[in-house]
Amino acid sequence: MKYILILVLFLSSLYADRDGGPYVGVGYGVSQYDSDGIYDTLKEDTSKSITVYGGAYINKYFSVELGHVNFASNGGYILDNKQTLEFSLFSVSTLVHYPVWDDKLDFYAKFGAGEINYANGSGFTFVFGIGTAVRFNDYLSLKFAYDKYPFGYDTTSNNSADNEMNINYIYSAIEIQF
Repeated sequence: MKYILILVLFLSSLYADRDGGPYVGVGYGVSQYDSDGIYDTLKEDTSKSITVYGGAYINKYFSVELGHVNFASNGGYILDNKQTLEFSLFSVSTLVHYPVWDDKLDFYAKFGAGEINYANGSGFTFVFGIGTAVRFNDYLSLKFAYDKYPFGYDTTSNNSADNEMNINYIYSAIEIQF
């Protein structure tokens, strides 16, 4: 049964079409954290970050995506007292694509929402992004992207976002479409 599944996945990847179908990807990049003045002792505001995502092309102009980003893959953002700040994110996004050159180059815009997790709890964030992908064949792409995650932080415990923080993330990813 395992060999039949592998054979079916292999044969379906040979007939992959950009007009629809699932995809998965993994990426690596650099994120920058803006604390909106909460951490004036922020010694290191950049961190290496890893993302994994999966989605489905509805057609070649539209896709939906689930993603996870670990903003602390090399220890997180560092304060002067050597304390680290670590964030992770789960998100749901829609992507609008503009393919050119016979679908070999793809420009896209991303919009979504997610939950950002940090040491003191979790919160809501929007997801905004732009990027481009170079398609090598029907199932393999290399993506270059920029995502922004704005989120509020309640410092006075009055259930309102007193500070508007941001994480900016530049990354590249390998994407495989089935």
